Amino acid sequence: MTVLEVKTLKPTANEILLDRIRDDASPDYVARIPSATQAGVQATMKALQTYRPQMNEFIDALVNKIALTIIRGTSWTNPLAEFKRGLLTGGDTVEEIMVGLVKAKTYDPARDELEKELFGTAPIEVQTNFHRVNRRDRYKVTINQPLLMQAFNKPMGLSSFAAQIMSAPGTSDQWDEFLLMCQLFAEYESNGGYFKVKIRDITDPDSPTLAEDSKSVLTRIRSMAGTLKFISTQYNAARMPISATSDELVMFATPEFNAVLDVEALAGAFNVDRMSLSGRIIEIPAEQFGIDGVQAILTTKDFFVVADQLFETASMWNPASLQNNYWLHRWQVISASRFVPAIAFTTDAGDEIIKLNPPVTALEAITLTAADGTTVTSVLRGERYQVNTATVTTGNSDGIRYYLTGNTSPRTYISQTGVLTVGGDEGGTLVVNAVSTWLNPENIMQDGARQSATLTVSGTPTLDAWPTVDNPDTAADDDANRVTGITVQGVPVSPTFVYTTTTYTADVADPASVTKTDFEVFGPDAGDVKITKNGLVFTIAVPSAAGDPVYTVTVS
Repeated sequence: MTVLEVKTLKPTANEILLDRIRDDASPDYVARIPSATQAGVQATMKALQTYRPQMNEFIDALVNKIALTIIRGTSWTNPLAEFKRGLLTGGDTVEEIMVGLVKAKTYDPARDELEKELFGTAPIEVQTNFHRVNRRDRYKVTINQPLLMQAFNKPMGLSSFAAQIMSAPGTSDQWDEFLLMCQLFAEYESNGGYFKVKIRDITDPDSPTLAEDSKSVLTRIRSMAGTLKFISTQYNAARMPISATSDELVMFATPEFNAVLDVEALAGAFNVDRMSLSGRIIEIPAEQFGIDGVQAILTTKDFFVVADQLFETASMWNPASLQNNYWLHRWQVISASRFVPAIAFTTDAGDEIIKLNPPVTALEAITLTAADGTTVTSVLRGERYQVNTATVTTGNSDGIRYYLTGNTSPRTYISQTGVLTVGGDEGGTLVVNAVSTWLNPENIMQDGARQSATLTVSGTPTLDAWPTVDNPDTAADDDANRVTGITVQGVPVSPTFVYTTTTYTADVADPASVTKTDFEVFGPDAGDVKITKNGLVFTIAVPSAAGDPVYTVTVS
């Protein structure tokens, strides 16, 4: 946007001002009106009184070239003008767009991503606000020709006359702009609202607890200034994920509130030095906040969406009264952004962030999908299935946890994304369990509702060879390097190892006295074999190779 800049005009001598207007005037004006520095001010004034068109041109130049500068130079200035966004060079709308966050999903290379993931959509939350021109004000001024002629009699009368005439509409324009921008504080509250923080009332300088109360207020201010550095949806009216750095923050405070707080202490609250703090605290009369109890508002410099569309004068000569009428026009967008964080410090009740997370009391039934996309109720050895996520039907879950029961093979497992892999040596029945989790009010993760599905396992058992120490692609090496036999107290297990069989029996003299040290394992992988005991049942495995078969030896 183009920024509207008007330099301050210093009081100027009449002849210099007249010649400055003459330099930019029409050829007819130059031909008829003499230079004031050469012919004198009186000659110029006499020529202007003689030729009406040139008099009108002179007054127009005085107002349009000089008065607009005087408006900015001598009139009251809106203290919120620094937050304006410049001049609209085209159109009548300022558009704001805010994009939300994307939810992460767990990556699992074993999971088959079906049509929903590949061709489905994942829309991102996007909010748009349109701020249109909503202020079109005009201020009328009438210039009386006899009064203008009197201004010629003073050395700097013309610039003083212009200042007196135009300072009134200029000040009126600035004051109205300030009041309209102050109304935005209440408008923000009615369009989503501030996050309110309750503070002690420190506007009474005679309070006996003023020092303690001020310290408490400063602690709240610093706490919230630090909190805004992190993304949250709690602190803006649109409830969009947003943050703000310390150099973006601005605090609008009542004069009474600001007077009590020590500037150096406030600098500590903002974590900036005292010299750079002066531009961060803008005083606003308490009645202009328009919200009962509010003493200060912490937000960012982008809170205001204010931009000029038109700022100019128009004129017309009134021959009946021998007067020139002028109108100062100001067209603006006057609005506030709902996307910026805004915290109101109030003596009334504050807001509290409450995470509503009731326990999960119901889950949908578990279903399984095979590789071809069909829904199944039984599984085959050596195949992989997708366990469809159990959907929470009652409550607010923080996740679903899966686990298996009834599995006998280490090759059978379920991933955190619900991918079920059935080992080639799995037994006859599997139970898939889904447990919801939720965060209770004490911030403790707890289990919620559960669902389970019992699956019948079928299909021909298939087992891979034991790990090899040589070339795993050569069948001869596989045969040469696999475990070849097991004995218990010198008694070989029977029958001989067959890789489609997982249960073996060894007849020993005293089964109750058998320990793990009584086992002897043959083959190159004997050192990798691990043995665990459960009564008279010994489980033999090679855990260093994921998914290897498990052999069970029963001592009888």
